[in-house]
Amino acid sequence: MVLANQSLNFGAWENYKKSGLTYVDVQEIVGITGACENIDTLFKVQNRLSLPLFITQTGQLSLEQTLQSFHGAFTVIHSGRDEEVEDARHLRQFRLTEEEFDCTYAGMTGENYDEEKMFEALLSHIQLSVQAMIKNVVKENSKVLEKVYGRDLDKLKEAADRKFFRIEYEKAIELLNKNGYPSVKFGDDLKSDHEAKIVALLNNKKSEIPVFITKYPKEIKFFNMKVSGRNPRVVLSADLILPYSGEATGSAVREHVFEKLNERLMISKMYELHIKLGGKYEDFAWYLNIIKSKKTLPHAGYGIGNERVMQYIFAESDIRNVSLFSLLDKKTGSWSTERYGQAGVITKPQKHILLSIGREKNKKLLINAIKKLSKEREYVLYATEKTHDFLAKHKVLSSKVYKISELGLSPNIADLLTRKVFDLIINIPTKEKISKSNEFTDGKLIRKTAVNMGISLVTNVEVASMVLENLSNT
Repeated sequence: MVLANQSLNFGAWENYKKSGLTYVDVQEIVGITGACENIDTLFKVQNRLSLPLFITQTGQLSLEQTLQSFHGAFTVIHSGRDEEVEDARHLRQFRLTEEEFDCTYAGMTGENYDEEKMFEALLSHIQLSVQAMIKNVVKENSKVLEKVYGRDLDKLKEAADRKFFRIEYEKAIELLNKNGYPSVKFGDDLKSDHEAKIVALLNNKKSEIPVFITKYPKEIKFFNMKVSGRNPRVVLSADLILPYSGEATGSAVREHVFEKLNERLMISKMYELHIKLGGKYEDFAWYLNIIKSKKTLPHAGYGIGNERVMQYIFAESDIRNVSLFSLLDKKTGSWSTERYGQAGVITKPQKHILLSIGREKNKKLLINAIKKLSKEREYVLYATEKTHDFLAKHKVLSSKVYKISELGLSPNIADLLTRKVFDLIINIPTKEKISKSNEFTDGKLIRKTAVNMGISLVTNVEVASMVLENLSNT
């Protein structure tokens, strides 16, 4: 299996070398822009600054950034997915081969750009890359494939030499409706059994040719996939579906018009969830600014799951059998549930503290204790605007949060309270005595919610000083 993986990688690299692409490394630890559509499956990386960093799932946006310097680039990454369990179709970590190229590879400039011509170039690039992988694995591992795995090499050689099948998403829905799936409708995200059925129907038992399913509904695809000028319901995207393994490639022509890209981001489900989890629009600013300033030509790209291609080549029903990472884990036991809870022994759990200190003199009374606590990596500090600014002047790192009354601004204390983010709230009112009136100020709302939710609350500056000192000494 190691040698077959090597053959697959070398086959792809040789193809990219002939194409004139430049290899670039991309970051393995990234912010939210390293996510695919489902940000729930990101592996969070613990760090001393308590920043929202993750193991990357795709180098796509980073590759697009490199097109400021190159017309085409590729990379190979370890993609991480925080799956609850690995199964026959899903891995927690796998190799992803990715390419981005601009319109010069399709014989165009920015002035005579044609999105449909770009889409054709995209499908051609994917086919050539996957076929290069297949050819080299068969060439260097034919005996093992035939004698050990009983693989029909003629079918693989046919797939490596002829054009892949294509079907548009809407036609695929119609085909499924006529062949055992009457309830599938336009807008549904196709399941693995739907994809397998389409592959089987188009091959008609005579061959094992991969199938491109193209032009998916825009609502179910990544925000930067270009909406078709011919059919605004769909994006210029394509998934390559392989026999045995299913979806091996996701791809699209990228949106290069800033206004359209920005609108697509703002209405995407990914962005909605990102904001709910405390993220910001500014997290995407670096990428949006590249497009807005037109620093890259119109472009397209894709990612190939190496293990999915290997699964197809070896005709394996279980992807874990072709994953070196998964096979190694059987030896190391790193993901064994019997080790559950050991992380708490090895690493200190982080505590999240909200600081909202009204009067300047109280801020000054607490600053030394806060400074001392901030040096302990297991504590994460949040602060309302004026407290945050005061801490910043004293070189204390904190995450700025918005008051409950500042509706629409994120991260908002109300949302963080609802999600039980805080372990301790230090809320020192501006007035010496806490008012008993029925008027609900932000401070009152914070204190009331903290009490109702059972969150530890301190409202007295002397007590707060003692608590902070005790925490930093533990």
